[in-house]
Amino acid sequence: MKKRRTFKCWNCHRPYSLFQEITNQQVLIVPCPFCNAEAVVKLEPYKKEKKSIVRGEGDGEASLGYEYQFPDVIPTQKPE
Repeated sequence: MKKRRTFKCWNCHRPYSLFQEITNQQVLIVPCPFCNAEAVVKLEPYKKEKKSIVRGEGDGEASLGYEYQFPDVIPTQKPE
């Protein structure tokens, strides 16, 4: 699902927003519209475990998954 996210450029330090889809990739590459610098966002620090408890017969087995919890402005890094 695509959402509008706000990023902060590692090069010019200006915030910008992009309509971006977050997938299961470990890094996200986002270009800065102001200085045209390519920026990298590592998604692993924002990945949080998600538990949902299902009630019913049995011992209440939990289904595990994950979701991303991003700050309001996502910092970017210089590509290696």
